[in-house]
Amino acid sequence: MRVLVDGVPLLGDAGIATYLRGLLLHLAAADRRHEYRLFFRGFRAETRRRVARFLADPEFAGFPATLTRVPDRVLQWCWDRRSLLRAAEGWLGRPDLFLSTVHMTPALPTIPIVVIAYDLIPLHFPEFYGPPDALRARMRRSLERATAIIAISECTRRDLVTLLGADPERIHVVYPAADARFAPSMDPAARDAVLRRHGIQPPFLLYVGSLGPHKNVGRLVRVFRRLKETRRLPHRLVLCGRAAWGPDVVDGARDLIAAGDCAILDFPPNADVPALYHGADAFVFLSLYEGFGLPPLEAMACGVPVVASRAASLPEVVGHAGILVDPTDEEAIGEALSRVLTDAGLRQELRARGLRQAARFRWPEAARAAQTLFGKLVQH
Repeated sequence: MRVLVDGVPLLGDAGIATYLRGLLLHLAAADRRHEYRLFFRGFRAETRRRVARFLADPEFAGFPATLTRVPDRVLQWCWDRRSLLRAAEGWLGRPDLFLSTVHMTPALPTIPIVVIAYDLIPLHFPEFYGPPDALRARMRRSLERATAIIAISECTRRDLVTLLGADPERIHVVYPAADARFAPSMDPAARDAVLRRHGIQPPFLLYVGSLGPHKNVGRLVRVFRRLKETRRLPHRLVLCGRAAWGPDVVDGARDLIAAGDCAILDFPPNADVPALYHGADAFVFLSLYEGFGLPPLEAMACGVPVVASRAASLPEVVGHAGILVDPTDEEAIGEALSRVLTDAGLRQELRARGLRQAARFRWPEAARAAQTLFGKLVQH
């Protein structure tokens, strides 16, 4: 079986890239009989450079790759023309299955198509991301062409049905997992070296993720400021995320930053993130919506107590292993954070629960589920 995978998400650093990378590496490791080939759209020179850097990654040395310089608009036009569909199949190398990872999916009459659906954030929050009509149309077209759909959570599965009218019988939930580098133990010297390099000293409360509006980080900053004023917590708030994606968050935290009570680490290297988890007293994630929510899972895998939003997919991820709160209730958020930061016994209990919960999500199981689905579709 030859599976052709749209590899564009692999060139980024968001959760989509993490999901696709983990799934592909474990598929290849568990499925030596079949070939997983990557397909990249590289019309822009910068994209071609990023593809070249990615293909130099030794973990992907065994993945054949195809790069096209056709502009996306031209490619989409070709894929929409019925008269060109057979030619498109041949041009793609006539794979046995096409794995669509973004909302740009070809219509291939004789080849099964599996679409991966991550989240529907722009449809939930048009006030943040603009009118969703064009994106909704692309999503619908992609889902209509899919032989099957992989959703990364039950929450995404429900959204696909209710917001886009997808057939629930064609949707299969395949959960992601935390990468192996997120583990319960870490060399204290290595951890401390990373913290020193970033100018961070315990005790601190940690957030990892985008600073975009739906992540609700501005509210976290307000709650933390109130806790510093009323509870005299010794902790610092450490935010890991691109400052350029959250200018309002940065502006709102300037007084805390000036006082040394908050630090924004502008997208630290991936290799440093486990040490940041291990150095934290607790991890907080108050997102208003997530397709899955990898950071809370990574934190639990590292044994860090979690306070998370009771919204969208996060109860699926955290379960009973963390403290779940209404992400709009600042008083409840403050009480939860105060409890976990001041009660060592509670932190120990949450650590044990989190490790058990994180162990439920495993990449080998995700790869087996995807492999089984691919096999059934190709056989038919």
